[in-house]
Amino acid sequence: MAWLAIAIAANLLDAVFTLHFTNMGIEEANPIMAWALSVGPAFFFILKFGLFTTAIIFLAKKRPRLLIPVTILYISIVAWHILWLCRIF
Repeated sequence: MAWLAIAIAANLLDAVFTLHFTNMGIEEANPIMAWALSVGPAFFFILKFGLFTTAIIFLAKKRPRLLIPVTILYISIVAWHILWLCRIF
């Protein structure tokens, strides 16, 4: 369950960082999430958090061994965001 919680927290941080960076003028790389952002930040957040949370819970139940690499991927994405923050400031 710790990997699940970490994955969800990392996704939450990814969403927050994405909203921050797009407010600064940086474009979202994922075309689906870019569309969601064009609808509005609340829609983006609800869609991103809702879809990922649903998918990761399903993964945890059906393929728990895949939870670790997915979590590591999202931790890497958050690390990438942090590196971007360090470059900006």
